[in-house]
Amino acid sequence: MENTTISCFVSKDYRIVANDKKDQSREYEFYLEIRRLRIKDYLSIHPFPVEFRHDAVARNFFDERVGTPEKLMEFVKTAHLSKAELAKLLVPEIRQMFLNVCAILEKEATDRCGSSGEPCLEDGCAFEGTNEVCLNAVLLSEGKCLKACIDIWISKFEDPKNRIDIWRR
Repeated sequence: MENTTISCFVSKDYRIVANDKKDQSREYEFYLEIRRLRIKDYLSIHPFPVEFRHDAVARNFFDERVGTPEKLMEFVKTAHLSKAELAKLLVPEIRQMFLNVCAILEKEATDRCGSSGEPCLEDGCAFEGTNEVCLNAVLLSEGKCLKACIDIWISKFEDPKNRIDIWRR
C-alpha cells in the first residue's frame, strides 16, 4: 500500500517555492500515515549539501498545515485528497464504512443525473438500473459528492478513537 504524501520545495535561500527546476529547490515529502518528513530523491537531484536549516523550513511548513489533527482536518477541506487517501487515516473498523457512505452518495448523484431528463447520452443514462457510479454525474455534482465525503471523513476523524494510531497523539 502506497503512502499518502504531500510535498513542498525549499530553495537554496530557505524559502518555500513552487516546483521550479531552475531554482534547484529541494523537494520534501510528508507522509501522512506515519507523520514523517523526508527529502525526496536526495542523492539524484540535489546539487547542494544537506543543511538542517532546509529541514527546519520544510518541517515548519508541514507543521503549519498538518501538524495537529485539527490542522489536518482544515487542510483536507482544500487538499483534494482522494477517498482512498482519506480512508487510510481512519482505523480499519471505520474505513470501510466511510468508503461505503461515499459510494452511496456517488450512486445518489448518478441516479439524480440519470433521472434529470438531461442524460449524457442520447439514449439515456447508461447507468440507470445498475449499481455502478457514473464519474460524469459525480463531476456534474459540482463538488458536492466530494465535499459530503470530506464532511463525513472529518466527522469520523474528529473522534480520536477513529484515527490511525499515529494521529491519536
